[in-house]
Amino acid sequence: MKSIFAIFFVACLLNGNILVAQSPPPYQLPDSYRFDYEVTQVLVHKKNLADTSVMHFLYTKSGDYAAARISSKPNKKGNLLVVITNNGMTIIFDEHNKNITIISIRKLISDLSGLTKWIRMDSLMANLHKKTDGKDFQSVKTGNNKQVGNYTSEEYSVSDNKGLKGNIWCAKVDFNTQTDYILGAIGGNFLQMMGGRMATHPLFQALTQPKTLVTDIETSDSAGGHNMNLHTVSINQTPTTIPTSGWTVNNYSNMTLPEIFQEEMKKRNHQ
Repeated sequence: MKSIFAIFFVACLLNGNILVAQSPPPYQLPDSYRFDYEVTQVLVHKKNLADTSVMHFLYTKSGDYAAARISSKPNKKGNLLVVITNNGMTIIFDEHNKNITIISIRKLISDLSGLTKWIRMDSLMANLHKKTDGKDFQSVKTGNNKQVGNYTSEEYSVSDNKGLKGNIWCAKVDFNTQTDYILGAIGGNFLQMMGGRMATHPLFQALTQPKTLVTDIETSDSAGGHNMNLHTVSINQTPTTIPTSGWTVNNYSNMTLPEIFQEEMKKRNHQ
């Protein structure tokens, strides 16, 4: 899984300098967000069961946006709701403090890419390319299937040269999933940015297909101990509406990273 995050980081660096040429107008918050599907998943950390998380993902038929609500305690839906749009806007609902914060992932990526002039990019890119070339990672489509709700999930067996093994199940669904929105946020063609053998692995080819949902993950280390399990409890076509009225709004959607810090510091000084 570390390889996935490394690849996303490379993609961000490659695309950041062309994503935002000038500051766009502030994002217009709608009166409400309307969702059509709810996916409930449980993430279990075998080494520390207290870290078990219940995750509720909300999706739309239109593919305009999705949302996630994560709780560390079963039977509770937490106090943080994050909405991400198909163009990289992130709207964070703090249900405890009753405020909404809006930021642009694309703009922040562009700001962070400006830091690359202080980094030896030749050595950094060479190191990242080595970590994501896929030589130490194997994935095989097993041919095993299982039903998750109304969808068929397919199993992929994965392993690396350090003894980590796992099984990952993916299902084709009829709505955009996390990967679709992440790729929309960072821009560009994900597979074309990857070098080496990584792009040829069956699992990564499946994950980067539109409307692909990871339904289950089981991993174990070289000693046979279980590290992490992800299990999909349900996939339901459930209408959900999230109103935006009555919240304090911090709209940082067209601000640079330094400008956001300055605004936050002003608020802290006035408290």
